Parts: sequence; C-alpha cells; structure tokens
Amino acid sequence: MAWGVVDFGAGLKAREVPVFTVMGGILLMGSLGAIVAVLVTQSPSLDGETALLGLAAGAATAVGLTAFYRGLAIGPMSIVAPISAAGVIVPVAVGLARGDQPSTAQILGIVLAIAGMCAVVAYSQDSDVPTVGQGSRLAAVGLGVLGALGLGVFFLSAEAVGDEQAPWFLLVGQLSAGLILGVVILARNIPLPNGSDRLHIAGLGGLSFAAWALSTAAVRSGELSITATVSSLYPIITVLLAVGVMGEALRRVQVAALATAFGGVALIVAG
Repeated sequence: MAWGVVDFGAGLKAREVPVFTVMGGILLMGSLGAIVAVLVTQSPSLDGETALLGLAAGAATAVGLTAFYRGLAIGPMSIVAPISAAGVIVPVAVGLARGDQPSTAQILGIVLAIAGMCAVVAYSQDSDVPTVGQGSRLAAVGLGVLGALGLGVFFLSAEAVGDEQAPWFLLVGQLSAGLILGVVILARNIPLPNGSDRLHIAGLGGLSFAAWALSTAAVRSGELSITATVSSLYPIITVLLAVGVMGEALRRVQVAALATAFGGVALIVAG
C-alpha cells in the first residue's frame, strides 16, 4: 500500500518538476534509510552475491521506476498504475518453473490477477481520461510496461537475498540506483528541487524506502509466485487516489478488469 501512495505522489510531482529530479531525491532518502538499517541491524559484511542482486535491483529501479513515474506524469494514472502490477508475471513464471505448488484457488487467483492487468493494458486506449501535456496515452502505457519489467526484476532479486543480508541488499540497491540517476542529472544539467519540492520529495523518499523494505521481506516470506502476486496489490491505492483526488473516470470494462485482477489477489490470499 505504501508503494501505491508513493506512485501517486511521485507521478503527480513529476508533472511539475523533471522526473529525474523526483527519482533522484527519492533515492537519496532511500539510501539514508538503508544506511540506518545496516547500522541498526548490525548485519554481517556484505557478500558478493548480495552485491550483485542489489546492483540488479538498483538498475531495474533506476530505469523501471523512472519510466513508470514519467508514464504516470503524462498519462492517466488510473490506467498506467495497474500496468506496473503486470511485472508480477516474471517472478510468477520463475517461481512455478522452480517448483512452487500453489493451491487450486491460488492458481485461479494468479490467472485472474494477470488477466485483469492485461485487460487494463488492452483497453487503455479506450479511456476517456485525457493525457497530460505532450504525452500520448500509448507512450504512457509503454512506460508503464517498462516499469512493470523493472518491478519483476526487483522481486526476483529480493527473493534471492539471504536473511542477514537484506539490509545490505537495500543499501546497494538504493545507492546504485541513485548513482545512475545522479549521473543523468549531472550530464543533462537537470535542476535540483526547490524548498517546498524538497520536503515533498523527501517524504516520498522515506515512504518509498519503507515500501522497498516491506516488499523485500514479503517476497522472501513464502512461495515467490504467491508473495509476488500479493505484493502487486498496491496499484489499487494509486487508482483510488487518481479517481478520488484527480477526478479520473474509468469505463465499465476497465473497472471490471481491475475488479478481476484484485479479486484474483484475494483468492491468492484466501487460498
């Protein structure tokens, strides 16, 4: 749920300031939070496997989330946000191939969740919600798909981390993603946020780190195909905020697709 709030806030802020500025600030706060986590938990020394997993998650975050927030900035949030949940297809496929054995209800839930998200994508061009600025709805959807792939890589990386290495995974992931964004910001001479924007972005960064930490714990707590799908529930918060705060409206077929997807998640939890 925390990620859903962050996505809405970051997408909204990216309509006012460059998306790289938003992401850079979020990752800076996330890195500070990860440093505190490492110090408080007194985790053992960083091992090579965790470093590689963190680098993979960081690269996926830098590319995927930046693209996703740009999509939220130029397109209808109520359409773009659920697309990110389609990234669950990656860890679900890997988990099942590895031998995960979900119940019949959970298998049905996985199918419904994925089918619902795919339907959201398929009908995105039929939305009555206008795009923002010069962005096209198709471009926004494409950026959302890129964000979904980044999320899938994050889930796979987080699930493979050892219990005592989780704080290090968070730190390497946040720092590496921040470094990538920092290089882009410097190379393109992108302006830094002003006073009011800094407070907004700092708040999003703290919440984003909490989402990273909770998602990492979640995907390591059970079968990957199940935990990753449940973790993909967060876009419903972004959709509700887009509808309630921004006044976006959805067609009936899109509401049905979202209901199908999140009904699938409910089956997974109940199963």
